Amino acid sequence: MTTTAPHDAAPAAEPQRWTIDAAKLLYNVEGWGDGYFDVSDKGRMIVRPDKAHPERSLDLFELALDLEAQGVALPVLLRFSDILRSRIEALHGAFQNAIAEFGYTGQYTTVYPIKVNQQRHVVEEILQFGQAVGVGLECGSKPELQAVLALSERTDHVIVCNGYKDEEFMRLALMGQKLGHKVFIVLEQLSELDVLLQAADAMGVTPTAGVRVKLSTEGSGRWAQSGGEKSKFGLSSAQLVQLIERLRTMGRLDILKLVHFHLGSQITDIRYIKRAMGEVARFYVELRKMGLDLTHLDVGGGLGVDYDGTQSTNQASVNYTVQEYANDIVYTLAETCRDLELPMPNIMSESGRALTAHHALMLMSVIDVESQVGPAVPTITEDDHSLLHEMADDLKAVSRKNVSMRRVREVYHDASYDKEKAQGLFYNGVLSLRERAYAEQLHLGILNAVRAAAQRHPDEFEDIIGDLDAALVDRYFCNFSLFQSLPDNWAIDQLFPIMPIHRLDEEPTRRGTLQDVSCDSDGKIDRFVGDKGGRQSLELHPFTDGE
Repeated sequence: MTTTAPHDAAPAAEPQRWTIDAAKLLYNVEGWGDGYFDVSDKGRMIVRPDKAHPERSLDLFELALDLEAQGVALPVLLRFSDILRSRIEALHGAFQNAIAEFGYTGQYTTVYPIKVNQQRHVVEEILQFGQAVGVGLECGSKPELQAVLALSERTDHVIVCNGYKDEEFMRLALMGQKLGHKVFIVLEQLSELDVLLQAADAMGVTPTAGVRVKLSTEGSGRWAQSGGEKSKFGLSSAQLVQLIERLRTMGRLDILKLVHFHLGSQITDIRYIKRAMGEVARFYVELRKMGLDLTHLDVGGGLGVDYDGTQSTNQASVNYTVQEYANDIVYTLAETCRDLELPMPNIMSESGRALTAHHALMLMSVIDVESQVGPAVPTITEDDHSLLHEMADDLKAVSRKNVSMRRVREVYHDASYDKEKAQGLFYNGVLSLRERAYAEQLHLGILNAVRAAAQRHPDEFEDIIGDLDAALVDRYFCNFSLFQSLPDNWAIDQLFPIMPIHRLDEEPTRRGTLQDVSCDSDGKIDRFVGDKGGRQSLELHPFTDGE
């Protein structure tokens, strides 16, 4: 086969000078990085773990080279303890600001649900960094409770027990209370009351209990069904009244000290938090009227993370700040209690995602690429099928700088039909394998040429540019396993910010998806943060072997 020079698919428009700021804007680093991540003047990704000292930074590309020199192969998961401390301080500080602004008389405690990240050193560091502000722990199963008790060396740590609880769970929680811990056993089913009281009486302990209520308000985002009236856990209004009357009959109303609700993880829209706080404030008022001496209100989880940096209601984003979240919670309770002259309860929140999301990242390297760049154009001879001649003529036509927009559309529409026709001719023995290969090369060249023309006139071809980009996406093969390294991306379509860590001073000219090295066809990342629902490809640089 003889070939001509490779077809140039670059747009003809005058290129603008690429800058570091352009890279930051393209990958929206300032949006999702929250001050912890940035791009250096060298065009490399850097981490600033301590916001109080922005001059202290770590070059991720240099770190990757150092690890490689030490024999540590990528992928690697990096954790930054200083970011954990910063997140704890930021959350606690936001609530302290709100408490001061609205004259709130209760206190605030951050409670970390260990199911978010159960690694021992992560939980230990959260407790260590939270000593000054009193961070507590939440558990939802017996193994988690055992881990929490083992980690809670100080007796003043708050422990919140959620989830399904049998007698063994109750006894273990009560043992923690006997050891001096502040244990709140949250009742989520009516049947748990008898189990709790029997275990407490047998152990000679007066339990400190709470109750989870089902709000009519549902959350927003993927986990909206975790809250609301259809929630798996919690008591309805009727069940709550039944529980209180049983406690009143037994003379045990004094054990209920906490009211709890949970809207779900990653609440994207602050409106739902406002609405839920208004509703739970009424629950607090009514429960106080019924004789309960409630001291704590647990607002559960839901504080989201802006993974895509758009500050929107996308599933990978949130339309509020940590300070706004704290303000809405504190203000609603303060105004309600002040109006009705009720004591203001101590506030707890179970904000695991917001504490840990920023502190960990994964580095991986690209090992190969399957490119969709226009290939060398085959020379078609007189003996080749007429379809190949037609496709070659279309490629020449659409490659001309003065080609009309109407002609570009015609060629684009013909291209898909011609490719399918070539496949049919091959199936029926009319085209040889060589001719089928030529047809595929010509088709790819035509698509690249059409995209180049469309990029010169984006407004005229807005309806097809997306399809062209999807068809011409390169596949970047990376040395990682999606199922081991990023299981949430595969299992629940969780989007994470992904970007190159170097060459950011160069304009990325390719679009690609990421393929792992597993033998499973699901082992790929083909949705990235960006527009609503995510983008189907990521702007990347041409692959350089050995880089």
